[in-house]
Amino acid sequence: MKDRLPEVIAQIGIIHKELIKNNTIFDLEEVYEILNKCEEDVKEHYLGLLMQYYFQQNSLDNFQTLLLEGFKFDLRFEDIKEAFIHTNNNDSVIDFFNDQVVLLKDIVVDEYLIEMYDYYMKNENLQEHLKSSLLLLQNNRYICAFCYKHQDEDYSSLFLNQDLLESLKRDLPYLLK
Repeated sequence: MKDRLPEVIAQIGIIHKELIKNNTIFDLEEVYEILNKCEEDVKEHYLGLLMQYYFQQNSLDNFQTLLLEGFKFDLRFEDIKEAFIHTNNNDSVIDFFNDQVVLLKDIVVDEYLIEMYDYYMKNENLQEHLKSSLLLLQNNRYICAFCYKHQDEDYSSLFLNQDLLESLKRDLPYLLK
């Protein structure tokens, strides 16, 4: 497999670009039809990456389908940011993945919080729909600690959870240094 990795990556890139170009990326039947012509390792790698793509694009139905088929991916803060800014009036993958969002231990990036803050503020019509996702983000201790350290930033007022902050001061003060 190690020798094939560059080849697998190249095939995955071609498949992904083709699905996006043909506007069939969200049609899992079409995706499987194309992947059934590929070798098994290409198919397995691509479906894992596709699951991450569906999370980022907030495509809950497709995401759940791949999850039920046993595919996984390692959730990152960047994935959450992408899903947040791709939220519409449909269901949210962030809400579906609630515990993983609250417990996520990843590097909090200033630019991601700014982007999510800007999206939230510019889309007043979506704010009610985004509230549950926002609450999950506010309950992440790493986001809370980061916002505490950057209280002068506009996004801190949106993401800083005062109750969680008090708990962190008492139980995990090292996170706030």
